[in-house]
Amino acid sequence: MKIHILLTVVLILEFLCVVQGVLIEDGLISTLLQDYNKLAYPGTTDNATVVVKHDMTLIRIVEFDGTKLTIDAWLGTEWRDPRFLWDSSPTNIRLPISLIWTPDIVLYDNPDTRLRFEPNAVIDQSGHVYYCQPIRLEVDNCRQFQDVFTCTLKFGSWTYDGFKIDLQNRSQVIDLSNFQLHTNYDIIDTSVVRNELHYACCPEPYPDITYTVNLKKRQDGLTDFKFHSFYRFHGRYFSDL
Repeated sequence: MKIHILLTVVLILEFLCVVQGVLIEDGLISTLLQDYNKLAYPGTTDNATVVVKHDMTLIRIVEFDGTKLTIDAWLGTEWRDPRFLWDSSPTNIRLPISLIWTPDIVLYDNPDTRLRFEPNAVIDQSGHVYYCQPIRLEVDNCRQFQDVFTCTLKFGSWTYDGFKIDLQNRSQVIDLSNFQLHTNYDIIDTSVVRNELHYACCPEPYPDITYTVNLKKRQDGLTDFKFHSFYRFHGRYFSDL
C-alpha cells in the first residue's frame, strides 16, 4: 500500500514538473505578444534604424537557358526587436513569422516570389530574431561574357529607406555548402555586394544587396571526372583543371 502511495506521489510530482515546464513557455509567449503590434517596425526613439542582415544559401539550379535563371535557395534574415526581452527560461522561443514584424526584403527583379512554406523565427531573450526561408527565385537578367554567364539577384526593402532599415550582407559570397551540382553548368564563383543609392530629391539612402552568380557551361557533363572533378571545401568548389 505504501509503495502504491509513493508511486502515485512520484507520478503527480513528475506531472506537475512537466506542466510547469510547458506553462513557463506558454506564459512567456502570451506575455510577449499581449500588446505586441506586428505592424510597427522595431525602431526606437533612441535608435530609429533597424540593422537587418541578409544572406543566401544556394541549393540547386532548377533551370537556366542562358538568359533566365531559376534557383532554389535559403534566404537568411536577422535583426533585433527590443520588444522581445526577458530574463527567465527558456532562453529562446520560436514563433511563426506571421505573428511578428518582419522586414519587407524582396527580390527587386521578381518581388512576387512566394514562400514555399511559412518558417518559424527563432527569437532569443536579447531580442535577436532570425529566420531562414526556403524559396524559389527567378531572374531574367543573365548576360554572357565570352564563355561565362553572369546573373544578378538584387534584394532590398520594398517600403523602408536606409534611415529605417540598414540592410547589410552577412557574407562576401553565396553559401555553396549545400549546393547540388548541375548537369550542364558549373558555378565558377559568386559575390555579394552592398550598394547604396541616393536621389537628388531626398537625403535618405536606399541600400540593396546584390548577389552575383557566374556560371560556365560544362564541356563533358558530369560523366568525365578524370579531368573535371570538384571538391567541396568550406562551402566552395575548386576545379583541378
